[in-house]
Amino acid sequence: MTKTTKTMVLVLALAIGSGVVAMPLAEPIARAQEVREIEIVVRGGYQPSRIVVREGERVRLRFVRHEYASCTREVVFPALGIRRELPPHQPVVIELPELAVGEHEFRCGMNMVRGTIVVEPR
Repeated sequence: MTKTTKTMVLVLALAIGSGVVAMPLAEPIARAQEVREIEIVVRGGYQPSRIVVREGERVRLRFVRHEYASCTREVVFPALGIRRELPPHQPVVIELPELAVGEHEFRCGMNMVRGTIVVEPR
């Protein structure tokens, strides 16, 4: 065996022994923990007004209000106890907790503009 071949065999043996070769197996776990950010434009309504996510998916909503109507100055998630002011032209980020399978409503403070997050089973 040449010196280069011996070195490669030694490096491979160390990698296998230390678990380095197994690292790609951890990749799906890291991806599962990533947060999906969804932008919702507020202009006469929520665009999109219906958002579909998977059960267990981490979700962050980014609201950007492009109007001055008093109706849409805040967003409310009644079942989650979340209420946030939406200043015009300033992004507002809301980290959602893990949601149960089903539909979860969000709406403006006047209950006139509505949207839904649909959580589908895995």
